[in-house]
Amino acid sequence: MKTVKRFFRKYFLTMVGIILLFLLLNALLYISMLVWAWKASNGPEISIHEVWDSVTVDETGGLTAAVGLEEGLKENDSWAMLLDDTGAVVWEERLPEELPRRYTPTDVAKFSRWYLRDYPVFVLEHPAGLLVVGTAKNSFVKYCSTYKEPYIRIIFAGLAVAVVVNLIAVVLLIWWNMGRVEKAVAPILQGIETVASGQPVSLPEKGELSEINRQLNKAGVFIAKKDSARADWISGVSHDVRTPLSVILGFAGQLEEDGNLPASVREQAAGIRKQGERLRSLISDLNLASRLEYSMQPLRMEKVYPVELARQAVCEFLDGGLEERYEIGFYAGPKSESAALQGDEALLKRALCNLIQNSIAHNPQGCRIDVSVTGEATDTIIAVADDGVGVPAEKLKELDADSRPMESTDEKLNLRHGLGILLVRQIAEAHKGTMTMESEPGKGFKTVLVFPP
Repeated sequence: MKTVKRFFRKYFLTMVGIILLFLLLNALLYISMLVWAWKASNGPEISIHEVWDSVTVDETGGLTAAVGLEEGLKENDSWAMLLDDTGAVVWEERLPEELPRRYTPTDVAKFSRWYLRDYPVFVLEHPAGLLVVGTAKNSFVKYCSTYKEPYIRIIFAGLAVAVVVNLIAVVLLIWWNMGRVEKAVAPILQGIETVASGQPVSLPEKGELSEINRQLNKAGVFIAKKDSARADWISGVSHDVRTPLSVILGFAGQLEEDGNLPASVREQAAGIRKQGERLRSLISDLNLASRLEYSMQPLRMEKVYPVELARQAVCEFLDGGLEERYEIGFYAGPKSESAALQGDEALLKRALCNLIQNSIAHNPQGCRIDVSVTGEATDTIIAVADDGVGVPAEKLKELDADSRPMESTDEKLNLRHGLGILLVRQIAEAHKGTMTMESEPGKGFKTVLVFPP
């Protein structure tokens, strides 16, 4: 369920991020448009103030224009004139012929804020009268609007409220739509989690995603049937092989102990017995791994002392006729003697024996095996290490992968290697523990089991 909530939380945050990105892009576009418009609509290089500075009044009351004023007005397709108090033009520069040379106060009032016969004009008071600077027709657009202050405040406040309301509405719509999507998708995600855990799933086959639910139900049924068939096959093979194998081991044991037979025959019988015992152990591991994988192996939980358990496992190998080329050492930490954990003693001992047997089986030239138990403040650590041949990094990665060695990997139905390691990992996980492995070629192999108290 946490995965589903995390998925839709991420979906909602993504949508909010998209909205914010959308608003940011719009703001950037708006600012870019304003900058572009501003650059494209620069006014004449000679402003009305520059013209004002260029026209001076001498001591006799005459008007003098600065050198270069006419050229500047020409470059910007502009003109200028000065009106006295009577409205007569007392000075002009590039003034169009169609414009009059005298204006009434009414005319002045009209063009001072708008246009003079379609010419955009700008006015400024001058010591000699009223300075008027005009530009070409259709070069400027002049507007003059008057509003009451409360009107402007309400307009801007309304715009702000509209933006906020729209944002809230969009977020609410996204939330509502996400709820609809969650209602439709949540069962599918939960069904996938259920199928991944190996349990059957039954989703309602209705709604917009009914086809997906139907296919997921079919996949769940198929996986359940496949797993059930595999478990039944392993259980059946284990049961069917157990009886003839016991007969083979019995006859091989009798031949091995028969003193009337030649030594070579008894050695061959001993070899048959050892390989038979190895096969019986492999079948037992395979059956137990299958039961643990499908949670069919009940755990007999009790108080277990790891140090005592490890001593028993080591002693069984030492007393079982361990060959001289193998040496087993045992170490118990200073605080581990009294350490205890809740677990299935038989399974924990099986895991420890498997690790020791792995070191023996993969080092036929002999090696030293060290078994240690240390107790930390909260955890119990059991380690089995040898100084044998070790394995390369690729093989260690393959062993460390959470795979299913009971599935065949080729057309000959050969099983993957590493069944003993899988069984140890399954036993550790069944006790809420962890397993880690370390190895380098020529430097041995080490497995560490960590169990909570």
